[in-house]
Parts: sequence; structure tokens; C-alpha cells
Amino acid sequence: MMNLANLLSLTRLLLAPFIMVFFSRKNLIGVIAVWAVAALTDFLDGRVARKLGEISELGKILDPIADKMTLSFSFISLMIWYDLPLWLGVIYITKEIFQLAGGLVFLKRKQKVIPSNYWGKASTFIFFVGLFLYCLNSQYGVVVLSVGLILSLIAFYTYSRNILRKN
Repeated sequence: MMNLANLLSLTRLLLAPFIMVFFSRKNLIGVIAVWAVAALTDFLDGRVARKLGEISELGKILDPIADKMTLSFSFISLMIWYDLPLWLGVIYITKEIFQLAGGLVFLKRKQKVIPSNYWGKASTFIFFVGLFLYCLNSQYGVVVLSVGLILSLIAFYTYSRNILRKN
């Protein structure tokens, strides 16, 4: 069901490829604008869903996929055009692929979506801060992105542990 909260997540998902377009053209204002809209829609979608009673299975899928796509396009772009250390992007993207695959297997088997947790939400926030900071000062940005990666790996561990406990 498409409701306001899901439209906010869908907007973020559809904007994600434009990150690469703007980065490829060295248009940091465009990138920052997409990141700002992404951050705003990420902040609002969950609040709108809870306030209006619009929490849905589609929203539980769209929201994290929109986050993953926004961050993945950002990492890929920074690796290609702005010398982001490859290890950061490769570890992040590999982890996301495994997490997405595990979530899909769980969804197929249990017909349930694993809800996001504190570690995942915190890492997403830290990643957005780190990406923005990387564009201003790459050394500080790498430090913050590394912290985000650690939090993201903790989230992956907790998601994996929860999946294994439920099987």
C-alpha cells in the first residue's frame, strides 16, 4: 500500500542515482541537495508512519533499501571521483549485499521483514555525517566513515544473530 510514509521512502530511493550524476559532474551542491532531501525524508518517513498509523510491510522494506541505495551510490561515487579509500567502500557494499541477501531469505522463509535496529539507524546517521564531512575534509571524513562502518558491522552482527535465533 502506497501511503505518505512510503512515498517519502520511494522519493529517497528514486533520488539515489542522482548522487552519481552530480558527483560525476563535480556538482557538490547537487549532491548535498540530494543528501539533504534524503536525510529529511529518512527522518520524516518513520515519524509520519507512526503518527498516522501507516506502518506497513512495504515501508519496512522501502526505507532500508532507500538508505542502502543512497549510501551505496555515495560510496561508489566517492571511490571513483574523490579517492575514498577502496577498503571503506568495498567493506560497506559487501556487507550490504550479504545483509540484503539474508533479509530476502528470511522474508521468503518467514514472510516477515526484520525491523531496523538502533545500530543500523545510528550507522546510517554517522555515514551521512561522514560523507558530508569527507567532501569538506577527507581525513576527518574517513575517520567518521570508519566509525559508521564499525556501527554498521555491529548492526549486521545483531541482524544475523536475530535471524539465526528465529530459525
